[in-house]
Amino acid sequence: MSGARLIAADWGTTSLRVYVVDDDGAILQTSESSNGVLSIPNDQFGAILQQSLAALATDAAGLPIILSGMIGSRQGWVEAPYAKCPVSIDDLATGVIKVDVAEEYDVHIIPGIETRSGTGVPDVIRGEETQIFGALARLDIANGTFLLPGTHSKWVTVDNRQILGFQTYMTGEVFSALRDHTILGRMMAEPASDASFERGVEASASDGGPGHLLHQLFSTRTLGLFGELSDNEASGYLSGLLVGAEMRAGSKHQQGAIHVMAGSTLSDLYVRAANALDLEVIAIDPASIVYGHRAIAEAAGM
Repeated sequence: MSGARLIAADWGTTSLRVYVVDDDGAILQTSESSNGVLSIPNDQFGAILQQSLAALATDAAGLPIILSGMIGSRQGWVEAPYAKCPVSIDDLATGVIKVDVAEEYDVHIIPGIETRSGTGVPDVIRGEETQIFGALARLDIANGTFLLPGTHSKWVTVDNRQILGFQTYMTGEVFSALRDHTILGRMMAEPASDASFERGVEASASDGGPGHLLHQLFSTRTLGLFGELSDNEASGYLSGLLVGAEMRAGSKHQQGAIHVMAGSTLSDLYVRAANALDLEVIAIDPASIVYGHRAIAEAAGM
């Protein structure tokens, strides 16, 4: 395969995605495995990467190889220290670290980002920063609010091509914990009802002070007890409560439309919640991460 300019890898906790990228940022080849950071002994990261590179139809020797995600965390290969907000693409490029591996490979890891709340509490991202700068490059925009939903949803504020700050919401993980390990889950059956999700979102918008969500969550049970929520509706309703609460909180920092970056199923869910709450939202391709790898590599002189 000719025209390869860069090897980019999104290496998270549960998976490793490797991309061969050309001069224009187009993906020439990709591979994916379940070799996430948490499944690999600390001394085997180099070997796993070499196996992934050997399986490609491109000779990676001599090409810059740039990694993003949890591979740069304390649990990963080599810790890439967090850059502190506000962060530009040049700040990330300055923080990129080189990793010693086989002699023929030129491997680098992108740092994560740290921010602090108004009360000084830290928050972090790793991997999402690359998606954000990829989206900025791909869409040719300089400002916006970016939502990256998932196990730990991230709401990121960008101004003048700088990440000013962000907030993390444990929405996906809390949903899984409540469904699988509490009494609420005992009343749930598949398939879930779509309409019940909007019902949960709308319920999340009711007035209430701090802790109100904790009260609302119990309504998943009581509505079921009194026949006002079926077992098929309970899961969707619970999801709507949590996603709605996240979106109401996250949108308080909103600048312009909310750009949602996720796979189609999750993206559709958040777009539905935004519509129910009358929030302006734009769904964008999560594959922008490869544009981020390329932009950061160029800024780092690779």
